[in-house]
Amino acid sequence: MDHPRPVPFVYQGSPMKSVFLPAMLAAIAATPVPALADGGTARSMVKPARLIEFTGERELLKESARLRVWRGEIGYTLEVDAAGTPTECELVDRFRMNYVNVKLCDVLMKHHSFEPALDATGSAVDGSYEGRLNFMEMREKE
Repeated sequence: MDHPRPVPFVYQGSPMKSVFLPAMLAAIAATPVPALADGGTARSMVKPARLIEFTGERELLKESARLRVWRGEIGYTLEVDAAGTPTECELVDRFRMNYVNVKLCDVLMKHHSFEPALDATGSAVDGSYEGRLNFMEMREKE
């Protein structure tokens, strides 16, 4: 008995893709795009928040030792309001115990000062700041 040769399987996508693709393209086309001056992008038109100073190295070292944080460095993002005051904090690598995240963010927010972000007209706007602190470098300064 002769068996037919197997036909190689080639995935050609879901038949539902052809139904949803035109709807998705129409939705994207209908999305309003903000007007940009001089052909720039929205992000390029904002000067980010600028760090004036961080005065909390000693406090961060004490708090991290108390909480038994044994990392080499800590990355974070601070949201900064139009007055240059940090309003929110998020650690890049969060700790399993949320109270550790909260305590470290409290120190970071309390001891950072900024010049606010500026829009294309030079007006102060909300912005953000991304930073990274190395514990070894901070310990060497003491």
